[in-house]
Amino acid sequence: MMARKGQVVDFILNDHTHVTWIIVGMFALGILVSLIQTMKLTGEWFRLYKLESVVMDKGLVTLSLSSHKHTVERFLIALQRITAVNGHPDLETLVDVEFASQHRISQFVSLLGNLMITLGLIGTVLGMTMTMNGLHSALGELGVNQELLLAGLRTAMNGMGTAFYTTLMGAVLGGILLRVFAWITDGSINGLQDLLLRTCIVHAAADLKADQTRDLRLMEAQVDQLEQRFRLLNLAMQASREEMHYLRDEACLMHTEMLAMAEGNPVRKIATEHARYALSVRPGFFKRLFRE
Repeated sequence: MMARKGQVVDFILNDHTHVTWIIVGMFALGILVSLIQTMKLTGEWFRLYKLESVVMDKGLVTLSLSSHKHTVERFLIALQRITAVNGHPDLETLVDVEFASQHRISQFVSLLGNLMITLGLIGTVLGMTMTMNGLHSALGELGVNQELLLAGLRTAMNGMGTAFYTTLMGAVLGGILLRVFAWITDGSINGLQDLLLRTCIVHAAADLKADQTRDLRLMEAQVDQLEQRFRLLNLAMQASREEMHYLRDEACLMHTEMLAMAEGNPVRKIATEHARYALSVRPGFFKRLFRE
């Protein structure tokens, strides 16, 4: 088995037509694109499950969405905008439009698989051409030049190897693996669309229907939002009052400490005694000084 793998790798490295290089490069590109799309779809599934639970509890109107990162979020934001103007949304058309980019990526992976099959067929034609040229050269040198005869046979064998390996790689890597990956991503996208439609039809039917019930639920949602804002405002004001009390206590404590420090300062005591002595000795001096 290891010998066969080594032969395949050696053939790819020594392929003079470079068809196998192109096939392997396209396969690597398809794998990378499919992996990135699979990771994004996994994130879409997790996000949709969370939003479904919120819609089940509070409805579509009260759903708060600010991010446009996920496709399901963009779909629900579009629904909220349509219902806000009393429109009649077409769910199937809207979900097809939102997930069109995901379908295009999956179709691109499938297109790479088809191109790999085509390249495999082109490699087969090139290999058969090399084989025919090698055989023609070998037959022309039969009985004339033994070295050219062997070179022609080697060319024919290389051509047969090119025809075989390019066809095999194009069919297996492109016709099977990449198409399977594209089918998996298509199934995941279709499952997302079905779950999203089911969530809207089952749990958000009252929000999508233009009647007084939807307007009432919208008013209730706005009232709930106002109550939450008033609650947050009261908490902020209460915290501000507590901080003001704390600041006043700190200011009073600082004033008391400054008075205590001033009373216990010996320089202040000496200055006070000196002022009293000067006032007692020359009482009229200070009166004339302040009068001037």
